Amino acid sequence: MKIRHLLSAAAVPALLLCACDDDVSQIGGSLSMGEVTILVDSLATDLESECVYYDSFDGRNSTKLLGRINVPQYGRLSCSFVSQMMSATKMNIPDSIGVEDLDSMRLVLSVPRGSLTGDSLAPQQLKVYRLEKGLPAGISSTFDPDGYYNPARPMGTRSYTLSNIAKGDSALKRDAFVRIPVHMPMEFARDLFNKYRAGDPVFQWPATFNEYFPGIYVEQNFGNGCIANISKAEMFTYWHRTVRENKLQPDSTYAWVDRIVRDSVCLLASQPEVLSSNVIRYDVSDYIRGLAEAGKRVITTPGGYRVNFRFPVQRLIDEFRRNGAAISVVSSLRMEIPAEAIDNDFGLDVAPHLLMIRKNEYEEFFRENKVPDGKSSFYAAYNADNSSYQFNSMRSYFLQILEDDEKGETIDADDTEFVLVPVAVKTESVTNYDGSSTIYVTRCQPYLERPTMTQLHTDRAIICFTYSSQQIK
Repeated sequence: MKIRHLLSAAAVPALLLCACDDDVSQIGGSLSMGEVTILVDSLATDLESECVYYDSFDGRNSTKLLGRINVPQYGRLSCSFVSQMMSATKMNIPDSIGVEDLDSMRLVLSVPRGSLTGDSLAPQQLKVYRLEKGLPAGISSTFDPDGYYNPARPMGTRSYTLSNIAKGDSALKRDAFVRIPVHMPMEFARDLFNKYRAGDPVFQWPATFNEYFPGIYVEQNFGNGCIANISKAEMFTYWHRTVRENKLQPDSTYAWVDRIVRDSVCLLASQPEVLSSNVIRYDVSDYIRGLAEAGKRVITTPGGYRVNFRFPVQRLIDEFRRNGAAISVVSSLRMEIPAEAIDNDFGLDVAPHLLMIRKNEYEEFFRENKVPDGKSSFYAAYNADNSSYQFNSMRSYFLQILEDDEKGETIDADDTEFVLVPVAVKTESVTNYDGSSTIYVTRCQPYLERPTMTQLHTDRAIICFTYSSQQIK
């Protein structure tokens, strides 16, 4: 179906190429006169698309997943992670504190409240292992940690739930995180303390520290039904000291009393500057496989299925030229793809954002931490009001293809083949001088925060193409 709106006016200025989709410049209006026609084509089209299974992707992410779930419609998902640790350049502990004053060392895993999938009260248990060799640079989500750690020598074990209910009402309302503390070996705490005290150069660079301590591997060894989104992994060293205080006694006299004061400092943490990766095992359910084999276009996270499709840019070029005239201007181009969640018993929803990226640039995009540029990559948020993803600002892409076509260059598969994959998008809003705001994408990563199941109706995609033409008189 094609819906076309035609707007024409006599003796109006020519519409020249503008810098953005919504603004139309009237510069040069006194130079030419004629009739301007504005055309808005809404093309309902069946995109040529296919489901593609993939189990390996870039698992490096600011979010670390831990846990297991098993959903009949979705499948079985098991998540763990490996991470190098960034060391503090110096230890901010008073010189009066000796190694004998150390109390303990703990790895604290912090989960933002509500950042989980499943039952927060499900009993879980994790184990932390020390890596015995460095992580490979080309690590992916299918990384096998076997051979990188000794399963017989865990650094720590901890049973936990992802709820603060046991802490009482005040903690439940006030604490923004669920924290999972795991006791680390005292010999490691003392060795680290002594190296800091001795001014060991191992802490000067991440590379030298990783030779001494290659990192950690955290796995869930007990429990099912919940997956945590861990935002921080930090190692704290705890110590005590004795202070003397002049305190009022029951007989109304003052006396010096010794009191033990405890404190802590974070010496190691998983930071963006060091290498870390999720280790994900996702066994897609027979139900999802059946949908894909039946021709449905399904997308799952983390991993599983994505969708490849061809964008009909040649059809738009032909339409543009068929209605073109002496002067033609492309105002905007956008595409809308209807979508819906796949019914399931676990409340799994659709992916919040989709990335549309040229197929030949897909691997490079994530490897080099790129963001959508509006020319070969675009992103869209899921619109719950109309159940669709709308990719806006595709005008620059069309103009580049049109320019190449006018030069006689062939439009090949690299120009038209795209991948649709869920992503996590972070943005920043900058206020302009006129009071308006501009939103910039600062990070775009594969979406790992939650398991999702999305069905795309690529057979009912709508492409909205707006352009104008003028007959010179």
